[in-house]
Amino acid sequence: MDRFNERYLQTIDARGRLQLSRDIRSEFGLKKGDLLYLLPTPGERPHLQIRTARQWQDYQGRLREKTPGHRKSDFLRFVNLVKESVRSDAQGRIGVPQRIREQCRLNGRVLVINMGYCVEVWNPEFVRDKFADFTRAFQEINDSLY
Repeated sequence: MDRFNERYLQTIDARGRLQLSRDIRSEFGLKKGDLLYLLPTPGERPHLQIRTARQWQDYQGRLREKTPGHRKSDFLRFVNLVKESVRSDAQGRIGVPQRIREQCRLNGRVLVINMGYCVEVWNPEFVRDKFADFTRAFQEINDSLY
């Protein structure tokens, strides 16, 4: 990619639908009925990763390159237990299952960040909590560039 990606303050509606921005839909070539993969990430400040079918294939390909072992098997079990696949509608909305909304604590306003390799959906409070970590990473990497 030749530019920085975007962030959007969006809303998950009462029916559990999230509308992806026109920019994100355009960049990822998202059309009505396209399959998207939802992967909730656990932890103290969980968030949701959304990938297109192409991005999901790339994700799986990178995993196949990893050495097999106990950790990889547990990783695969986790992914298979928590991931969901959904289809986008004509307005670019996707239904986020209640189980995932609860796990990632996503309700009402959410922050959607286009990471290029996926879209992340965060509870805005968690972003505020993690901002110091984001700042340290920025400073370290930015300083290494020059």
